Amino acid sequence: MWNKAKNSLVVQIGLLYILSFVVVVSLWLFFYVQQKTRLQTDNMGRYINTATTLQPFLIQAIPIYDDDLSVFDMKLYEKIVPNNFQLLYRKGDSHKGFAVYELDDKKLLYIYNHIDEVLLQDTKKAANISIVHIVFLILLISQTLLYIRVRKLLRPLSLIKNKLLTIEDGDLTALSFDTNYDEIRQMVHSYNKAVAKIQYILDTREMFSKIFMHELKMPIAKAMFHLKADVPSATSDKLKSILDQLNTELDKFAQLESLISRHEKIDDTANSTAKIIEEAICKLNKTDKQTIDINCPQTAMIKGDRQLWVICFKNIIENALKYSSDDHINIYCDNDKISFQNIGEALPIDISGDITNWKLTKHQRNKSSTGYGFGLFIIKTITTINRYKLNYSYDKQNRLLNIAIFI
Repeated sequence: MWNKAKNSLVVQIGLLYILSFVVVVSLWLFFYVQQKTRLQTDNMGRYINTATTLQPFLIQAIPIYDDDLSVFDMKLYEKIVPNNFQLLYRKGDSHKGFAVYELDDKKLLYIYNHIDEVLLQDTKKAANISIVHIVFLILLISQTLLYIRVRKLLRPLSLIKNKLLTIEDGDLTALSFDTNYDEIRQMVHSYNKAVAKIQYILDTREMFSKIFMHELKMPIAKAMFHLKADVPSATSDKLKSILDQLNTELDKFAQLESLISRHEKIDDTANSTAKIIEEAICKLNKTDKQTIDINCPQTAMIKGDRQLWVICFKNIIENALKYSSDDHINIYCDNDKISFQNIGEALPIDISGDITNWKLTKHQRNKSSTGYGFGLFIIKTITTINRYKLNYSYDKQNRLLNIAIFI
């Protein structure tokens, strides 16, 4: 139990509350007993003083009146001691002394000697010690309410702790509960952001694995086919072209891998938009440049990693031509925006907003056997990393698809 208390903030607070509760109750009892003992001591001193003062009056048979007793907070009572009394204190012998009795709620002082006797009633009101009980009762109630409040404040921490334990079992669901406190809200936000990041990494890793196998399968198969045959010069050149293509794909995957992992810092170097578009077109296989209309001044510039923009534009152009109904694409650009337009079917997802799930069903517009929308993922990710915005629109009537990249 002690080890658990040392390692748990909630358990420590519970034990501290119990300890403080016991201390307060102990102090309550201590002050009550002390107050009661002091009251009894004061009364006993007053009784002894009264008996000592009145003994000479009784011996000399001097009458005693209530006015004489007021100074002692006493008054005359019946002459005879009642039978149903309770003896509290006695001092002296059978010839001379005094005794203190309690009858109901009254305190009686019986003074006697061999000549006379007198029975007095204590008229002094008992000191009001209820204030002590009220103070300690309010203290205990406040302490209990404070403990309940602290437990309520610590409840989000317990929920976060339990949620963190579920991550070990693969639970990556977001944490959701209402709170009015900035610290707890920030913890929940950071937790959900971290979980989303983990899910994003897992999804992209899975995507890379599937796409990597799919994209490299065909070049490897072609290379193996040519290796089995005689290898004349033309075939050797073709094989070299295939292997070069394979090497290029590997380089592209390595670059995108670093992009996803956020290990490389993206610079803000200004590059010529027209030259990047030309380089992207050159990387396309067997592309008729007559099918691409480019309206881009040489003064148009775009900031960011040049090679990543080449990959991004290549994917946009390649997909636009692949899915265009007339095999044609128009490119317009200036210093603020680059627009790619073609006629065809709408994209399977709206890439303008934040997208956390890139998995596309096979019946959607996507020729990749994996159904993962890899090209769209590349376009969206590179645009975001270079701190540009992506806007997608589709005109159903004219079947005009437009992807714009702007600052």
